[in-house]
Amino acid sequence: MKSTIFFLLTLTLIYACSKPVIDYRRKYVGTYHVVSYNSSWMMGQGYNYDTVSYDIRVERANSRYYLSFVQDFGESYYLIETDGTLHYESNDWHYHVNGSFTDPNHFQLTGGYYGLGGGNSFDARGTKQ
Repeated sequence: MKSTIFFLLTLTLIYACSKPVIDYRRKYVGTYHVVSYNSSWMMGQGYNYDTVSYDIRVERANSRYYLSFVQDFGESYYLIETDGTLHYESNDWHYHVNGSFTDPNHFQLTGGYYGLGGGNSFDARGTKQ
């Protein structure tokens, strides 16, 4: 009987220790206003520059935290790691994105899409509303 109780207590401790007690990504949940500085180029032409403003959501789904960009053609999800870094899960090797939260109310995201005949890059900065 004592060994059964000890075994169950040990299993409970192992299971409880495997999950983080506090998920620090909760502080990022909310709506952010983003200003994105964009540049693009095509072979044989000059650079084009523009600035775009939009709102995004940080949300939790299935114990993963996402920065969710809503666009005319759908949504893009950037995964938020426990240390606040952001990354995009893409199968396309042409697309590169790096970013992180500088504090719970601000993030920075840079990246671009590059091909043989052109490309574009962006520097987006978000502020929590």
